[in-house]
Parts: sequence; structure tokens; C-alpha cells
Amino acid sequence: MRLNEAYAKAVEEVLNQPSIKNDVNCAFLALHESATKLWQAVVTGQKEKICSRAASSLVSVFYVMHELGIENPEECLAQKLAELKDEKSLEGA
Repeated sequence: MRLNEAYAKAVEEVLNQPSIKNDVNCAFLALHESATKLWQAVVTGQKEKICSRAASSLVSVFYVMHELGIENPEECLAQKLAELKDEKSLEGA
């Protein structure tokens, strides 16, 4: 599944549910928690938990992107990764 497909599915099945607390602050807190647990899973070698933690992080990222009106997260994230690569290569030069 491509990132844009996952985004559409998360928006449809998760973010638009009336039972979900739709709040950017909650999304940031959830992202912080998921990122922390992802880092812990990587450091402790818990490979079975990495994918679920990454997916949980993406749902929070998707919510924030949705609230910001970003409809193409794949393009947005690819652009940011390219910028980070360029910065890193400039630091090494």
C-alpha cells in the first residue's frame, strides 16, 4: 500500500469517525508517544513492534496533515526527506 492510499484509508476509517477525539493537541501527544515507543522498539531490537509503532505514528501525522489541508502526504514527505538529505550532504562537505 502506498502512502497516499494509507492516508486516504486512515482519513476514511479512523480520522472521520465521530467517536475519535479530533484535536491537534491530542494528535501531537499521540505522535510523541508513538515516536518514543518506536525508538524504544528499535533500540531494544523488538522488530515485531516497529511496524505497528510506525503505523501509529503515521495516523497522527496523517491527522495533522489533514488538518493543515495537505492532500498529498507522499509528495510532501518525499520533498522533506530530499531536503534533509541535501542538508546532511552539505554538512559532510
